[in-house]
Amino acid sequence: MGEPNKTALRRILEIDHLIRDGGNPSSTELAAHFEVTARTIYRDLAYLRDQLNAPLAWHRQSDTIGGYYYTDPSYALPANFIRRQEMTGLLLAGKLVEVAKGQPRGAAFFTLVQRLRKLLSEDDLLIIDNEVSAFDYVARRTRFTSSSSVELAGHALRNRKQITGSLYIPEQERWERFSFETYNLVNLNGAWYLLGRLIEKDERRAVPLNRVRGLKETEESYSVPKDFTLSEALDDAFGFNLSGEPYRVRLRFRGQAAQLVAEREWHASQRLLFEPDGRLTLTLQTTHLEELSRWVIGFGGEVEVLGPEVLRKICRRRLTDFIATNPALAPQ
Repeated sequence: MGEPNKTALRRILEIDHLIRDGGNPSSTELAAHFEVTARTIYRDLAYLRDQLNAPLAWHRQSDTIGGYYYTDPSYALPANFIRRQEMTGLLLAGKLVEVAKGQPRGAAFFTLVQRLRKLLSEDDLLIIDNEVSAFDYVARRTRFTSSSSVELAGHALRNRKQITGSLYIPEQERWERFSFETYNLVNLNGAWYLLGRLIEKDERRAVPLNRVRGLKETEESYSVPKDFTLSEALDDAFGFNLSGEPYRVRLRFRGQAAQLVAEREWHASQRLLFEPDGRLTLTLQTTHLEELSRWVIGFGGEVEVLGPEVLRKICRRRLTDFIATNPALAPQ
């Protein structure tokens, strides 16, 4: 008997699951469940019994009623049903799940991994663990978001239901009630964000889920606008690009800062121009001047803000606040 195709493999996996759950499915029930012929089911059962060594038996309840079961309840699909490379990829995915805490179905994922590991030989596991140990993933530390909040937000998004809760406003050090229509739920650098419309202000916003408490799903329905795309929302390295007219920003870098800025793409609209004296002019368009100002100030005297004027004012305000908080650092 030849190897089954992908569709047949999926059926065999589910047939194994149905039998393992003690449902004693019959060939007629299985054919109806998968919408295939009884002959196809008999072929799947034969592969399960003859090629995968399943202890398959028929339980007769009457002359016309019966179903399949395993004579050995501890039976597991053989190791060669899972390729070593596939298990390696799964374990690497597990490392990503560990880095980004609060993943939905995270516990179920690791339970699956442990079950699959039991299907492999000790020799295969040794090779796999050695391959996986060569790779690591690191994300910035972020405030923990419970998986229950992520699950609730995801459920509301799938059902297109508005959510309500309290959002912490750091600048004002207070909590504020809000209602939200979620267009997308995204994990960026280890932190979960709700992307959508803040109903109270009728504005598109990115809401950090770790600043939300008392999240609830309502009965109010909505539709995701056709002009919303996640790729465009993620275009801006300094924040989510959801609304507002972008500013044309021009920054001139020198010294080591010029080399650092040239090493990566900060924005889809950026343009880099090296001058003969080694200085670098960066031009881009962004709506997030507050976030951009923090980045700019971090380069100290190696950056000059050429425009817009509003960005200069924001940087000046931040530097003034910094000196007011740290008077000992004020120039003498």
